[in-house]
Amino acid sequence: MLRQLLIALVLGLTLTFNAYSETTHSHGAKHGGLVVPTTGHHNAELVATDGLLQVYLTDHDGGPEDVKDAKATATVLSGGQKTQVTLGPDKGNLLKGAGDFKAGPGTVIVITLTMPDHKPEQARFKLD
Repeated sequence: MLRQLLIALVLGLTLTFNAYSETTHSHGAKHGGLVVPTTGHHNAELVATDGLLQVYLTDHDGGPEDVKDAKATATVLSGGQKTQVTLGPDKGNLLKGAGDFKAGPGTVIVITLTMPDHKPEQARFKLD
């Protein structure tokens, strides 16, 4: 009886903790893109269409990061071609860049980002 009670208690705490985690740390795509963590302390959401990349940068708590002084590039690997795209600050937490590439299934995009007073960080995306 005691063992069953202990198992139920542990299971209940585990489920409660998981529910709490998911509700307080939601980092879903707010702009319809793909979200991945960078190698630093940010999350990046990529919205990619043919010839255009938009990267929304947030901190690990989901708050927008100011990118006005950020430096960023993207390497786009698509259809056997490699294209370098410079990403520049647009507004708020948005970095934007254009280039001659197709953004289809299998396209790999590697973002290299340097924020002021931080080491460079990267994020890797593979489009479905």
